[in-house]
Amino acid sequence: MVAVLVLVGCGAAAAAASTPPSDPVVRRAADLVEWGRWQEARKLLADALAQPANARNAPLIAYYAHVLLKFGDLRAGTDQAKRAVALDDACASCHLYLFEATAERAQGMNQFRALLVLPRMKKQLEKATALDPGSGDIQWAWIDLDLALPSAAGGSSADAMKHADRLGEIDPVDGRLARASIYASLKQPEQELAQYRLAAEDHPDDPRGLFALGQALYQRGDFAAAAPPLAKAYAMNPASALYSGYHAASLVHEKKLPQARAVLDAAQAQHPDSRLGDYLCAEALRQTNQDFAWAKQLLEAYLAVPPEPEQPTAAQARTLLAALG
Repeated sequence: MVAVLVLVGCGAAAAAASTPPSDPVVRRAADLVEWGRWQEARKLLADALAQPANARNAPLIAYYAHVLLKFGDLRAGTDQAKRAVALDDACASCHLYLFEATAERAQGMNQFRALLVLPRMKKQLEKATALDPGSGDIQWAWIDLDLALPSAAGGSSADAMKHADRLGEIDPVDGRLARASIYASLKQPEQELAQYRLAAEDHPDDPRGLFALGQALYQRGDFAAAAPPLAKAYAMNPASALYSGYHAASLVHEKKLPQARAVLDAAQAQHPDSRLGDYLCAEALRQTNQDFAWAKQLLEAYLAVPPEPEQPTAAQARTLLAALG
Protein backbone atom coordinates (compact mmCIF):
# COMPACT_ATOMS: atom_id res chain seq x y z
CA MET A 1 0.00 0.00 0.00
CA VAL A 2 2.49 2.62 1.12
CA ALA A 3 5.03 1.37 -1.43
CA VAL A 4 3.27 3.56 -3.97
CA LEU A 5 3.34 6.71 -1.86
CA VAL A 6 4.14 9.86 -3.78
CA LEU A 7 6.11 11.70 -1.17
CA VAL A 8 5.19 15.18 -0.04
CA GLY A 9 6.97 17.90 -1.89
CA CYS A 10 6.83 16.33 -5.36
CA GLY A 11 4.23 18.81 -6.47
CA ALA A 12 5.53 21.63 -4.34
CA ALA A 13 8.99 21.28 -5.78
CA ALA A 14 7.68 22.25 -9.17
CA ALA A 15 6.13 25.45 -7.91
CA ALA A 16 7.15 28.27 -5.65
CA ALA A 17 6.21 27.92 -2.01
CA SER A 18 2.78 29.49 -1.58
CA THR A 19 3.90 31.23 1.59
CA PRO A 20 7.65 32.00 1.39
CA PRO A 21 9.57 30.72 4.44
CA SER A 22 10.50 33.44 6.92
CA ASP A 23 14.07 32.21 7.38
CA PRO A 24 16.18 33.75 4.57
CA VAL A 25 18.37 30.65 4.17
CA VAL A 26 15.35 28.37 3.92
CA ARG A 27 13.75 30.80 1.48
CA ARG A 28 16.84 30.73 -0.74
CA ALA A 29 17.06 26.93 -0.49
CA ALA A 30 13.38 26.63 -1.43
CA ASP A 31 14.03 28.78 -4.50
CA LEU A 32 16.94 26.56 -5.53
CA VAL A 33 14.76 23.47 -5.08
CA GLU A 34 12.01 25.00 -7.21
CA TRP A 35 14.60 25.68 -9.90
CA GLY A 36 15.87 22.07 -9.85
CA ARG A 37 19.16 23.03 -8.19
CA TRP A 38 19.04 20.55 -5.31
CA GLN A 39 22.79 20.13 -4.80
CA GLU A 40 23.22 23.86 -4.26
CA ALA A 41 20.32 23.83 -1.79
CA ARG A 42 21.86 20.96 0.17
CA LYS A 43 25.24 22.72 0.41
CA LEU A 44 23.63 26.02 1.38
CA LEU A 45 21.71 24.37 4.21
CA ALA A 46 24.65 22.27 5.41
CA ASP A 47 26.90 25.32 5.52
CA ALA A 48 24.28 27.30 7.43
CA LEU A 49 23.79 24.52 9.98
CA ALA A 50 27.54 24.31 10.55
CA GLN A 51 27.29 27.75 12.15
CA PRO A 52 26.73 27.62 15.95
CA ALA A 53 24.05 30.32 15.70
CA ASN A 54 21.83 27.92 13.75
CA ALA A 55 22.22 24.91 16.02
CA ARG A 56 18.63 25.24 17.29
CA ASN A 57 17.03 26.68 14.15
CA ALA A 58 14.19 24.18 13.82
CA PRO A 59 12.76 25.35 10.43
CA LEU A 60 16.25 25.29 8.92
CA ILE A 61 16.91 21.79 10.27
CA ALA A 62 13.51 20.60 9.02
CA TYR A 63 14.10 21.86 5.49
CA TYR A 64 17.53 20.25 5.50
CA ALA A 65 15.77 16.99 6.41
CA HIS A 66 13.47 17.44 3.41
CA VAL A 67 16.41 17.92 1.05
CA LEU A 68 18.34 14.98 2.50
CA LEU A 69 15.32 12.74 1.99
CA LYS A 70 15.15 13.73 -1.67
CA PHE A 71 18.75 12.58 -2.04
CA GLY A 72 17.79 9.21 -0.58
CA ASP A 73 19.52 9.76 2.77
CA LEU A 74 16.70 8.29 4.83
CA ARG A 75 18.53 7.87 8.12
CA ALA A 76 19.99 11.38 8.26
CA GLY A 77 16.78 12.94 6.94
CA THR A 78 14.69 11.18 9.57
CA ASP A 79 17.10 12.11 12.36
CA GLN A 80 17.07 15.76 11.33
CA ALA A 81 13.27 15.86 11.10
CA LYS A 82 12.92 14.34 14.58
CA ARG A 83 15.46 16.80 15.92
CA ALA A 84 13.55 19.73 14.44
CA VAL A 85 10.27 18.65 16.06
CA ALA A 86 12.03 18.10 19.39
CA LEU A 87 13.43 21.62 19.23
CA ASP A 88 10.12 23.29 18.33
CA ASP A 89 6.88 21.36 18.59
CA ALA A 90 5.00 24.43 17.31
CA CYS A 91 6.91 24.44 14.00
CA ALA A 92 4.51 23.41 11.22
CA SER A 93 7.19 22.63 8.65
CA CYS A 94 8.96 20.44 11.19
CA HIS A 95 5.90 18.21 11.49
CA LEU A 96 5.42 18.30 7.71
CA TYR A 97 8.89 16.96 7.02
CA LEU A 98 8.68 14.42 9.84
CA PHE A 99 5.56 13.19 8.03
CA GLU A 100 7.62 12.98 4.86
CA ALA A 101 10.37 11.04 6.60
CA THR A 102 7.86 8.62 8.12
CA ALA A 103 6.23 8.08 4.72
CA GLU A 104 9.64 7.42 3.19
CA ARG A 105 10.42 4.84 5.85
CA ALA A 106 7.04 3.18 5.34
CA GLN A 107 7.94 2.42 1.74
CA GLY A 108 10.44 -0.15 2.96
CA MET A 109 7.89 -1.94 5.16
CA ASN A 110 5.48 -4.73 4.38
CA GLN A 111 1.82 -3.82 3.97
CA PHE A 112 0.81 -4.75 7.52
CA ARG A 113 3.53 -2.66 9.17
CA ALA A 114 2.90 0.23 6.80
CA LEU A 115 -0.77 0.28 7.79
CA LEU A 116 0.24 0.47 11.44
CA VAL A 117 2.45 3.48 10.69
CA LEU A 118 -0.24 5.32 8.70
CA PRO A 119 -2.03 6.86 11.72
CA ARG A 120 1.26 8.24 13.00
CA MET A 121 1.96 9.73 9.60
CA LYS A 122 -1.43 11.41 9.45
CA LYS A 123 -1.02 12.74 12.99
CA GLN A 124 2.07 14.66 11.91
CA LEU A 125 0.26 16.08 8.90
CA GLU A 126 -2.79 17.01 10.96
CA LYS A 127 -0.59 18.84 13.47
CA ALA A 128 1.20 20.68 10.66
CA THR A 129 -2.16 21.73 9.24
CA ALA A 130 -3.41 22.99 12.59
CA LEU A 131 -0.24 25.01 13.10
CA ASP A 132 -0.21 26.55 9.60
CA PRO A 133 -3.49 26.15 7.68
CA GLY A 134 -2.26 28.65 5.09
CA SER A 135 0.71 26.56 3.99
CA GLY A 136 0.54 25.48 0.37
CA ASP A 137 3.17 22.80 0.93
CA ILE A 138 0.96 21.16 3.57
CA GLN A 139 -1.99 21.12 1.18
CA TRP A 140 0.26 19.48 -1.41
CA ALA A 141 1.15 16.84 1.18
CA TRP A 142 -2.52 15.98 1.71
CA ILE A 143 -3.03 15.79 -2.06
CA ASP A 144 -0.05 13.49 -2.50
CA LEU A 145 -1.25 11.26 0.34
CA ASP A 146 -4.84 11.14 -0.94
CA LEU A 147 -3.63 10.10 -4.39
CA ALA A 148 -1.10 7.57 -3.14
CA LEU A 149 -3.32 5.59 -0.77
CA PRO A 150 -5.93 3.09 -1.98
CA SER A 151 -9.52 3.92 -1.07
CA ALA A 152 -9.55 1.17 1.57
CA ALA A 153 -6.79 2.99 3.42
CA GLY A 154 -8.39 6.43 3.08
CA GLY A 155 -7.18 7.54 -0.34
CA SER A 156 -9.61 9.72 -2.28
CA SER A 157 -9.28 11.78 -5.44
CA ALA A 158 -12.36 13.74 -4.33
CA ASP A 159 -10.65 14.66 -1.07
CA ALA A 160 -7.50 15.52 -3.02
CA MET A 161 -9.55 17.89 -5.14
CA LYS A 162 -10.85 19.61 -1.99
CA HIS A 163 -7.28 20.23 -0.91
CA ALA A 164 -6.51 21.51 -4.40
CA ASP A 165 -9.40 23.97 -4.04
CA ARG A 166 -7.96 25.11 -0.72
CA LEU A 167 -4.54 25.39 -2.31
CA GLY A 168 -6.06 27.47 -5.08
CA GLU A 169 -7.30 29.95 -2.48
CA ILE A 170 -3.75 30.23 -1.15
CA ASP A 171 -2.01 30.30 -4.53
CA PRO A 172 -4.12 30.17 -7.74
CA VAL A 173 -1.28 28.84 -9.92
CA ASP A 174 -0.44 26.10 -7.43
CA GLY A 175 -4.11 25.19 -7.30
CA ARG A 176 -4.20 24.65 -11.06
CA LEU A 177 -1.03 22.57 -10.95
CA ALA A 178 -2.48 20.47 -8.15
CA ARG A 179 -5.68 19.82 -10.09
CA ALA A 180 -3.55 18.82 -13.08
CA SER A 181 -1.69 16.30 -10.93
CA ILE A 182 -5.00 14.83 -9.75
CA TYR A 183 -6.26 14.44 -13.31
CA ALA A 184 -2.94 12.85 -14.24
CA SER A 185 -3.40 10.28 -11.46
CA LEU A 186 -6.91 9.59 -12.78
CA LYS A 187 -5.46 9.09 -16.28
CA GLN A 188 -7.46 11.98 -17.71
CA PRO A 189 -4.80 13.66 -19.88
CA GLU A 190 -7.06 16.20 -21.55
CA GLN A 191 -8.34 17.52 -18.24
CA GLU A 192 -4.77 17.57 -16.96
CA LEU A 193 -3.60 19.63 -19.94
CA ALA A 194 -6.58 21.95 -19.58
CA GLN A 195 -5.48 22.85 -16.05
CA TYR A 196 -1.98 23.66 -17.28
CA ARG A 197 -3.46 25.88 -19.99
CA LEU A 198 -5.58 27.73 -17.46
CA ALA A 199 -2.56 28.25 -15.21
CA ALA A 200 -0.61 29.72 -18.13
CA GLU A 201 -3.44 31.77 -19.64
CA ASP A 202 -4.88 33.17 -16.40
CA HIS A 203 -1.46 34.03 -14.95
CA PRO A 204 0.77 35.02 -17.90
CA ASP A 205 3.22 36.85 -15.65
CA ASP A 206 3.95 33.75 -13.56
CA PRO A 207 6.46 31.37 -15.18
CA ARG A 208 5.27 28.33 -13.23
CA GLY A 209 2.11 27.82 -15.27
CA LEU A 210 3.87 28.55 -18.54
CA PHE A 211 6.59 26.03 -17.77
CA ALA A 212 4.13 23.38 -16.62
CA LEU A 213 2.19 23.74 -19.86
CA GLY A 214 5.32 23.70 -21.99
CA GLN A 215 6.77 20.72 -20.16
CA ALA A 216 3.52 18.76 -20.51
CA LEU A 217 3.35 19.46 -24.25
CA TYR A 218 7.03 18.62 -24.67
CA GLN A 219 6.65 15.31 -22.87
CA ARG A 220 3.72 14.46 -25.13
CA GLY A 221 5.89 15.05 -28.18
CA ASP A 222 4.10 18.22 -29.28
CA PHE A 223 7.35 20.14 -29.60
CA ALA A 224 6.03 22.97 -31.76
CA ALA A 225 3.30 23.84 -29.26
CA ALA A 226 5.71 23.47 -26.32
CA ALA A 227 8.26 25.94 -27.67
CA PRO A 228 6.50 29.29 -26.95
CA PRO A 229 5.57 28.67 -23.29
CA LEU A 230 8.98 27.13 -22.57
CA ALA A 231 10.72 30.14 -24.11
CA LYS A 232 8.56 32.56 -22.10
CA ALA A 233 9.16 30.73 -18.82
CA TYR A 234 12.91 30.73 -19.42
CA ALA A 235 12.92 34.44 -20.25
CA MET A 236 11.17 35.14 -16.94
CA ASN A 237 13.54 33.02 -14.86
CA PRO A 238 16.79 31.87 -16.50
CA ALA A 239 18.08 30.87 -13.05
CA SER A 240 15.96 27.71 -13.20
CA ALA A 241 17.84 24.61 -14.34
CA LEU A 242 14.46 23.13 -15.27
CA TYR A 243 13.41 26.07 -17.42
CA SER A 244 16.77 26.39 -19.16
CA GLY A 245 17.01 22.64 -19.76
CA TYR A 246 13.64 22.24 -21.41
CA HIS A 247 14.00 25.48 -23.38
CA ALA A 248 17.39 24.38 -24.75
CA ALA A 249 15.99 20.97 -25.73
CA SER A 250 13.03 22.68 -27.37
CA LEU A 251 15.46 24.74 -29.45
CA VAL A 252 17.15 21.51 -30.54
CA HIS A 253 13.81 20.21 -31.79
CA GLU A 254 13.41 23.47 -33.69
CA LYS A 255 16.88 22.79 -35.19
CA LYS A 256 18.25 25.97 -33.67
CA LEU A 257 21.47 24.46 -32.37
CA PRO A 258 23.48 27.70 -31.90
CA GLN A 259 20.68 29.12 -29.73
CA ALA A 260 20.48 25.87 -27.75
CA ARG A 261 24.23 25.98 -27.15
CA ALA A 262 23.95 29.56 -25.89
CA VAL A 263 21.24 28.63 -23.40
CA LEU A 264 23.27 25.66 -22.13
CA ASP A 265 26.44 27.74 -21.85
CA ALA A 266 24.62 30.35 -19.77
CA ALA A 267 23.08 27.67 -17.57
CA GLN A 268 26.35 25.84 -17.00
CA ALA A 269 28.06 29.09 -16.03
CA GLN A 270 25.36 29.80 -13.46
CA HIS A 271 24.78 26.32 -12.03
CA PRO A 272 27.47 23.83 -13.16
CA ASP A 273 26.20 21.05 -10.89
CA SER A 274 22.66 21.07 -12.34
CA ARG A 275 22.98 19.81 -15.88
CA LEU A 276 19.52 18.59 -16.80
CA GLY A 277 19.76 20.53 -20.06
CA ASP A 278 22.74 18.43 -21.15
CA TYR A 279 20.71 15.23 -20.93
CA LEU A 280 17.57 16.69 -22.50
CA CYS A 281 19.50 18.20 -25.40
CA ALA A 282 21.42 14.97 -26.00
CA GLU A 283 18.11 13.11 -26.06
CA ALA A 284 16.64 15.68 -28.46
CA LEU A 285 19.68 15.47 -30.73
CA ARG A 286 19.23 11.71 -31.00
CA GLN A 287 15.49 12.04 -31.62
CA THR A 288 16.08 14.56 -34.42
CA ASN A 289 19.19 12.81 -35.80
CA GLN A 290 21.44 15.85 -35.31
CA ASP A 291 25.06 16.26 -34.19
CA PHE A 292 25.68 12.99 -32.33
CA ALA A 293 29.20 14.14 -31.48
CA TRP A 294 27.81 17.05 -29.48
CA ALA A 295 25.22 14.75 -27.90
CA LYS A 296 28.03 12.48 -26.66
CA GLN A 297 29.90 15.46 -25.20
CA LEU A 298 26.76 16.57 -23.38
CA LEU A 299 26.19 13.15 -21.87
CA GLU A 300 29.81 12.90 -20.74
CA ALA A 301 29.38 16.27 -19.02
CA TYR A 302 26.12 15.07 -17.46
CA LEU A 303 27.85 11.97 -16.11
CA ALA A 304 30.70 14.05 -14.66
CA VAL A 305 28.47 15.32 -11.83
CA PRO A 306 25.91 13.44 -9.70
CA PRO A 307 22.38 13.80 -11.10
CA GLU A 308 19.91 15.90 -9.18
CA PRO A 309 16.98 14.13 -7.46
CA GLU A 310 14.04 13.30 -9.73
CA GLN A 311 16.15 13.74 -12.87
CA PRO A 312 17.56 11.12 -15.28
CA THR A 313 19.93 8.73 -13.56
CA ALA A 314 23.50 8.00 -14.52
CA ALA A 315 22.33 4.61 -15.81
CA GLN A 316 19.83 6.30 -18.11
CA ALA A 317 22.54 8.64 -19.38
CA ARG A 318 24.84 5.69 -20.11
CA THR A 319 22.05 3.91 -21.99
CA LEU A 320 21.44 7.00 -24.11
CA LEU A 321 25.19 7.38 -24.70
CA ALA A 322 25.40 3.77 -25.90
CA ALA A 323 22.46 4.36 -28.26
CA LEU A 324 24.43 7.12 -29.99
CA GLY A 325 26.94 4.54 -31.25
